[in-house]
Amino acid sequence: MTATIEERVTSLEVRMDEQERLRASQDLDLAGVNEKLRAQDTLLKAIRKTQSEDGQTLRQLSGRVDQLTGTVTELKGGVTQIIGMLDTLIERDDRG
Repeated sequence: MTATIEERVTSLEVRMDEQERLRASQDLDLAGVNEKLRAQDTLLKAIRKTQSEDGQTLRQLSGRVDQLTGTVTELKGGVTQIIGMLDTLIERDDRG
């Protein structure tokens, strides 16, 4: 039994409607993917900016640590000198 022209056209219309729904679904899916990509791009830019700022802060802190290390070294030398002077005074007092 062969299908009539009307049956074939009806069948074709049903298939075309189904294809149209599938294309609409794909468009929605693609729009969702694009939205997610935009959000990820924004997030990556924010992370890059934050990392750059953090790097600058770390460099500044490193410089401050170096300064403090120098100051502590100077203080250590001064304390050693004071201890030596006190030892000398104690020895003099013990002898005298």
